[in-house]
Amino acid sequence: MFRSPKAMFAAALLCLLLLAAVVPGFVRSVRAAKLSAPPADVVAQLPRADDVGGAQTGVPDFEMETVKGTKLRLSSLRGRIALLDFFSATCPHCQKHAPFIAGLAKRYRDKGLVVVNMASNNQFVEGDKVEAYIREAGIDNEVVWSPLELFKLYIAPNAEGVVGVPYTVLFGADGRVLARFSSFEAIDQPKIEQAIAKAVASGK
Repeated sequence: MFRSPKAMFAAALLCLLLLAAVVPGFVRSVRAAKLSAPPADVVAQLPRADDVGGAQTGVPDFEMETVKGTKLRLSSLRGRIALLDFFSATCPHCQKHAPFIAGLAKRYRDKGLVVVNMASNNQFVEGDKVEAYIREAGIDNEVVWSPLELFKLYIAPNAEGVVGVPYTVLFGADGRVLARFSSFEAIDQPKIEQAIAKAVASGK
């Protein structure tokens, strides 16, 4: 087909240039599908991490996919005491923390608490790791694939300015942030349970 090495080289170079132009765009589009930022009007409703007092109300109408393949709207949590537990299945601290949160979900479910685990993992790459995480921790509540932008909006950075997991946010029935927990040591677990017990007792 090609009569000279120069022609073959030129053709190969053209192919490489076309791949360089097309593939990154495709990869970006796939990433954007899973990590795109919520719409501006939704972001405006989010109880932001820098809003420590929880002055902004209203859990937003934001839809995410669950690990079961169904859809969950955060707005469906309005009017209920809700606990969002942000995690990564590959985080050792999260793995130790997970059974405790799973236990809270079971103990307080009949008292009005709803728990949603928010996975930072890429479902197409690490879906099996999240499934193992769920199984080993005994989680039977909803687990969703959460865009990283929601992590940044909900989680307050630590003293070093780092946003890390595990991180738990407790919402009142009115959508206000009642408490945030970045600790995962056993000594801190009573504080989390006390906050939940107080919230479900008051119904607020």
